[in-house]
Amino acid sequence: MARLFHFRSFWNFLGRNKLFTAINIFGFAVSLMFVLLLGLYVQDELSVDSFHENKERIYRLEADDGAQFAPGLAPAMAARYPEIEAWTRVCTKDGYTLDPIAGYTDETVDAKILLTDSSFFSIFSFPFVEGNPATAMHTWDDVVLTESFARRLFGHEPAMGKMISTRGIDYTVSGVVRDFEHTHFRNPDMIVPIDNWLRSSKTTRSFLAGQMNTLNDNADILIYFQGRRNADLSARLDTAELNRCFKQELRLRRFVENISGNPHLNRLENIYLDRQDPGTRGNSPIYLLILGTTVLVILLFAVINYINLSVAQSGFRAQEAAMRLLLGSTRGQLFASYVTESLLICSVSFVLALLFASTVEPWFQNVLQTKVSLSEGATAENIAVVLAGVVTIGVASGLVPAYVLTRFKPIDVVRGTFRRKTKMVYSKVLIVFQYVITIVLIGCSVAIVRQLDFMRHSDLGFDTEQVVVCRNRCTAEQAAGFRDRLMQIPGVEVVSFAHTIPGVGDGSGRYIHTDIEGQFHGIWAYYVDTAYFPALGIEPLRETGQRQPDGSRIWLNRRAWNDLGLAPDAVEYTKGQEMRHKFIISGMVPDFSTSDFTEDTYSLLIHVSPDTETGYILIRLGGTDLYGTMDKIGELYNKEAGGNYFDGRFLQQEIDDMYRSQERMAQMIRTFSLLAILISALGMLAMSTYFMRQRAQEVAVRKVFGATDREVLVRLISGFLKLVAAAFVVAVPAIWYLMNGWLSGYAYRIPLSWTIFAAAGAVAFVIAFGTVLWQSLKATRANPVLAVRD
Repeated sequence: MARLFHFRSFWNFLGRNKLFTAINIFGFAVSLMFVLLLGLYVQDELSVDSFHENKERIYRLEADDGAQFAPGLAPAMAARYPEIEAWTRVCTKDGYTLDPIAGYTDETVDAKILLTDSSFFSIFSFPFVEGNPATAMHTWDDVVLTESFARRLFGHEPAMGKMISTRGIDYTVSGVVRDFEHTHFRNPDMIVPIDNWLRSSKTTRSFLAGQMNTLNDNADILIYFQGRRNADLSARLDTAELNRCFKQELRLRRFVENISGNPHLNRLENIYLDRQDPGTRGNSPIYLLILGTTVLVILLFAVINYINLSVAQSGFRAQEAAMRLLLGSTRGQLFASYVTESLLICSVSFVLALLFASTVEPWFQNVLQTKVSLSEGATAENIAVVLAGVVTIGVASGLVPAYVLTRFKPIDVVRGTFRRKTKMVYSKVLIVFQYVITIVLIGCSVAIVRQLDFMRHSDLGFDTEQVVVCRNRCTAEQAAGFRDRLMQIPGVEVVSFAHTIPGVGDGSGRYIHTDIEGQFHGIWAYYVDTAYFPALGIEPLRETGQRQPDGSRIWLNRRAWNDLGLAPDAVEYTKGQEMRHKFIISGMVPDFSTSDFTEDTYSLLIHVSPDTETGYILIRLGGTDLYGTMDKIGELYNKEAGGNYFDGRFLQQEIDDMYRSQERMAQMIRTFSLLAILISALGMLAMSTYFMRQRAQEVAVRKVFGATDREVLVRLISGFLKLVAAAFVVAVPAIWYLMNGWLSGYAYRIPLSWTIFAAAGAVAFVIAFGTVLWQSLKATRANPVLAVRD
């Protein structure tokens, strides 16, 4: 009885065809490496917040313009809807400092604070390391620390019951919670009761209007509801019901005047991939889709290469197959044998993929800012899925070659006609497909890089290169003295204290009002000092010379001026139908970028006052030794603050950080593009090798009948370049469709220039030409006598 699989025969075949072996194993291994790593990454991103016990019943209140609401809205809604079992409010604050703790810390310590209600830990299942979620944060001076912050303060000693102080307020540690991971919340240092914090903090009282029953304040409060069991809260509180409640019962101004629209409840499981709000983190589902789709395409490249090379080899393996059939093997056994070969190559590649993945894992984690790893992802379920996937890929890759190698008749091999019947039709189609994807990836990569370059180097309307930004630790009384000491440092030209910095600060507020005709206007307000414009290099377009009665000045940007319908010579504006309150206009400034390029420029009201209470310091530098000057600023800053707290960075660095996620995507797309180019080039090299072997006799006959080496070379190369040309025709509309959709998310964008398509096509043609040139030269220079004799 004939054996099902001849391992020795297959081993000898691999040894005689080292290029075939290397390309297939390398292609599968690298592709599977990315499948493993990105599969774990996507799985991790899709399961954010899945560990909460009541995740199916937790919702967040949102609207079209964001998820921030007034603090009094949560209890007001709970009182009206019995389907709400529990609620909690969440707000994050940075820039708070803990006083030194006797016996533990000698210096003050910065802390990121999460303000919330005691119900937070009953709704969300964050595990406690010390204490009990049922008893934490139930008195006015309670505070819960995250584990890493507790270890930073107290080392390995228990933190429960210890005292900490900030801004003259003493708190008792009532619990230590494990660091927030795998959640849409950012990891805080301290969790503090929100209502008690407001009662005891004058500064925060102004931040959140100071009244917990406020309904019409624009505070950065996130509201979460937990529905009762067997109650469909999202169906009860749909958009129509929420609109009715907000407009008719609660009379929320944002909704009555249609400032905000489409209020709704968003399920906890959807928040991470839907949007980011203050104090939260998220990811783009489009980004995940692009990564997942691209890596699957790369895997498909490896499959295509295996099919192409196996089919190209069919003419040379036919004699072996005919012999096995004559010795008693059935076509079914022969078919299974070739599928088994594919499965073995894929299995060996999988082992190499594991080695490759463990090697590049640190790079992968750094690029995608993730902690996923092979060791943590090696669950029984994942292992079963991966093994099933490897088997599926191996079997699927071997089906076409097995079909081609088993459908011939042994007599064709004896006559020598089988090789002439293999015209590589499948291979040509698959090569075109490969190059379509390669050109698309190259084109998308070029477009993304150009958009990133455009965002980094566009005129934002203010200077960024020589401007240092840092957080302000001074009180209003200390600011003047600190400014004077900073100005004494050589190289410091301007020092400004500002509540908001374009693209960086989060201290702006939306100034909502109606004019005397009842028309609504929404303007964002910046609160800055008199040095703000010189620090950022902003030159006024128009000055009226007028001031407010208190001596402060109000400037409008060009967009706000036009939105309000002001005359060119206007010096005041009246708001409100009843109070008819007027503010005096000092002038107009140019529109400047207030966010990243995904959003259009806002209408701005800039309130300039010498004693503005601020959150940031802007320092404009001169001279050439910018970093030396920054070091001196840091020394003075730390001396004034009483610790190593200087966090100054150049404003350009802050602007670049806004596009960090796009940069990560661009880096991954570039990596995939290079990988696609490499796999396609290797596949083309091998295909040209076997193709030239099949056409050796044709080349010999043409040369015998007088064709020159140049003519034969052009004919051979042009056949492959025609395939690339066909791929280019198909790829151009695909690039346009994909990049036009991606760029539509930017208010300011590059045009889809013809040079993007030309660059992608040129790279593909150069790669294809260079890949087949060597084999074509060998074929044209070969002795035609040897080819005819063979």
